Amino acid sequence: MEQVTAFEILSDWLVLFVMAVVLVVLYGAWLASYRTPKTTPVGTSLWFRLPAWGQIAAGIIISVVGAYGSYLLWLPIPVTLSSGVSMTLRIVGLLLVLSGAPFFLWARFTLGSLYNASTSSAVQLHAHHRLIQHGPFAIVRHPIYLSYWWMLSGLLIIYRTWMPLLTLIMMLVALVKRAQREDQVLAATFGQTWQAYAKRVPMFLPGWRTTNARAAGGDRHE
Repeated sequence: MEQVTAFEILSDWLVLFVMAVVLVVLYGAWLASYRTPKTTPVGTSLWFRLPAWGQIAAGIIISVVGAYGSYLLWLPIPVTLSSGVSMTLRIVGLLLVLSGAPFFLWARFTLGSLYNASTSSAVQLHAHHRLIQHGPFAIVRHPIYLSYWWMLSGLLIIYRTWMPLLTLIMMLVALVKRAQREDQVLAATFGQTWQAYAKRVPMFLPGWRTTNARAAGGDRHE
């Protein structure tokens, strides 16, 4: 049996604490978003057909089911690594988690009360919406989504289990579609201001501007 080192124990607790903070902030922002008036959703989605209490109930159910599924899928990916490689990957993954979480928090608090849930097919803006272009939103247009992938990559590298791998794949597909849909709504709402912003700031990868003003569809409703 492999000996668990003090560093592994410490890093596990550190990851647990960081991810708990992220989840508390994320769920807190989601629940707080119901206090602000919204516009009529653009697009069709079963989620927005539900009343507020129905969305909250559905969100809780989805979270519980997701947590249980994560527990069942917390199985090691069959790959054999030396102790040195394994420790190196743990350090790299830990750095990803510890840098991705502050980036998420930076984006979340920059967004402030404008945070709101969206789906791949429908977007709902706030009644007095504005386009946030500073902070992490001056680096990429969808920093919260980027931070999710960032942290999941860290978890995958550290633990090499099926849960972060499958979750990362699903979130890559789902959040790209959601971001594109959000960009479309923001482009229609803010017109030339949005076009200039989209030309200047890439969707996900800093310095990569192949997705610009023609991308019309994130994790944020600025």
